[in-house]
Amino acid sequence: MNFKITTLCENHVAQGGKSLIGEHGLSFYIEAGHRRILFDTGQNLGLSHNAEVLGIDLSRIDAVVLSHGHYDHSDGLKSLLDCNRNLTLYAHPAVFDRKMKGRGDKAKYIGIPFEQKLLEQSGITVQLDREPVTIAPGITTTGEIPLENDFETVSSVFYLEKGAHYAADTLADDRALILDTNQGLVVLLGCSHRGVVNILNHITRIAGCDSIHAILGGLHLGKASPEKLDKIIRHLQAFGLEKIGVGHCTGPQAFVALSTAFKEKVFLNTVGNVMEF
Repeated sequence: MNFKITTLCENHVAQGGKSLIGEHGLSFYIEAGHRRILFDTGQNLGLSHNAEVLGIDLSRIDAVVLSHGHYDHSDGLKSLLDCNRNLTLYAHPAVFDRKMKGRGDKAKYIGIPFEQKLLEQSGITVQLDREPVTIAPGITTTGEIPLENDFETVSSVFYLEKGAHYAADTLADDRALILDTNQGLVVLLGCSHRGVVNILNHITRIAGCDSIHAILGGLHLGKASPEKLDKIIRHLQAFGLEKIGVGHCTGPQAFVALSTAFKEKVFLNTVGNVMEF
């Protein structure tokens, strides 16, 4: 199966980017045979604009996969529903939880902009699963990512609002998308809240392999210590990665560390970037 991946939303726009808009968000447009799939939708600043500039018809999308329920990955659903309600939304059951940053008087809602029932009433098919799900031939979600190692933890700034109470949000809905390409496995990452090493270890187990060709997306390492970055890089080297396209929440310090370790295999992903596998 051949895959074409276009970055519709990202924090960065390359110089000479055809009037494309950058935002703190992420969205990948995937073409695979007759299927048109979005992995995340950005925060609704650039999705429809960038799609128009790049000649992408959002009304042809038949599936949306959400990596998790934060606004910078889900608010673009607002624009998408303006032109397309004939699609299936794939996500983890926790994606509609009341997700907050901080708690009490300092709490800010950062979750998905729609309740599940409102999406379903609009005509969207909502499929929620904790296990891996095949979206199309060669395209599978990871399902829920187990927290296994001692150096990747979910940030303590995230909470769930439950009535008048708050509980730590372990981001159980955080997951990735696996593309089984002719060149090997390609993994699309949202924010890697559960840890990129945890994610890739999980993928190699469910896929029955020990190598991954490429990863694209956010690594959420903006505040990672040098010691943590060193551990993550040493573990990533075991997967035989040939392409590492990062941006969004990865952070400049992590980008430099990855570039130092992996050299030309690392690149800053930007809006409008197109990759074929």
